[in-house]
Amino acid sequence: MKLQFMKTKSKFSTLSLFWVLQITGWVVYGIIYYLVFYSHRDLDLRNTFGFSITYVVAFLVTLIMRKIYQKMDYHNRSILEVSGMVVITSVIFAIIWLYVDRFISYPLYEYEKYKMFLSKITTRSNLGMIFWNTFILFTWSTLYFLINFWREWNEHQQRLEKAELLANSAQLQMLRYQLNPHFLFNSLNSIRALILEDKNKAREMVSELAELLRYSLVSNKNGDVALSEEITAIKHYFAIEKKRFEENLQVEFAVDSLAEDYPIPSFLIHPLVENAVKYGMKTSQMPLKVRIEAKVTGNTLTVYVRNRGKWLQEDDPTRSKPAGTGTGLNNVRDRLENRFHGNYELKHFEEDECVVVMIQISRTVAKEDG
Repeated sequence: MKLQFMKTKSKFSTLSLFWVLQITGWVVYGIIYYLVFYSHRDLDLRNTFGFSITYVVAFLVTLIMRKIYQKMDYHNRSILEVSGMVVITSVIFAIIWLYVDRFISYPLYEYEKYKMFLSKITTRSNLGMIFWNTFILFTWSTLYFLINFWREWNEHQQRLEKAELLANSAQLQMLRYQLNPHFLFNSLNSIRALILEDKNKAREMVSELAELLRYSLVSNKNGDVALSEEITAIKHYFAIEKKRFEENLQVEFAVDSLAEDYPIPSFLIHPLVENAVKYGMKTSQMPLKVRIEAKVTGNTLTVYVRNRGKWLQEDDPTRSKPAGTGTGLNNVRDRLENRFHGNYELKHFEEDECVVVMIQISRTVAKEDG
């Protein structure tokens, strides 16, 4: 129903544009022609009426030409074919315009002039007028096709933009669907590891997981969240992991107050934190220390996720992932590329026996897209 309404609305807009241009164009042309050729004459009512008939006939003639062009299927013809058909159509209707105009308007004048016109209807004296009418109708036809092509190109661009927007939205949604099972899978594994050891802690972990899921549902509505909300969700995640690893996991937060309200895509930092815990546990001496830093400098947000340990290459045998999908860091990169194309930086390095993953985002882009 909605699609049908959109099509009807589009068709109505096209018709409205045609009628506005058709009526305005012929009225303006008639006024200009009068000012150039007839302004020095005193036109009485009869002559004015006769002058108007010329343009009423032209108006009706071009409506018939429009119907012909609509049935021409010019999209599937070469420009030479279309040009040839336009020239032939213009000549034919230029002749029709001339003689229909004169048959209707000349009776308004003296009978002798009308009789003289009929006796010379095929003389060369009319060739100049036919040529002029052909030029006018050919110009009208050219404008008709140019406006049609412009309108169709514009609609095509709008469809492309809409399709691109939908594609980006679908891709981002796909990335989110990959991301949510990633942290959910690991969190459930953590609960499973504890459920037989301490039921109370397991219940607390379920509560923390429920908060993570609530954040996921709420943040899905708008896409962007304040950094402080992301940090709160990460704290729920760490609450789960600390019940599992206890004293073997130490967490620090250093979030600048200016950074707390900075808008970012939800669950952007979470997979980096997961990786810090997962691979830090494999490469660090215990206890594993993880530190989350965030600050704003000028128009740029910078987030650091640090964990004690070393960076594992893709081919490292210890980089097994029995409890994860392995899509975390790649999804972060893909989401940044889609969301902040050309205005972000994602890099990792080792510093002071720590692995550091850094994200920088331009605030300007965040405002425009948010």
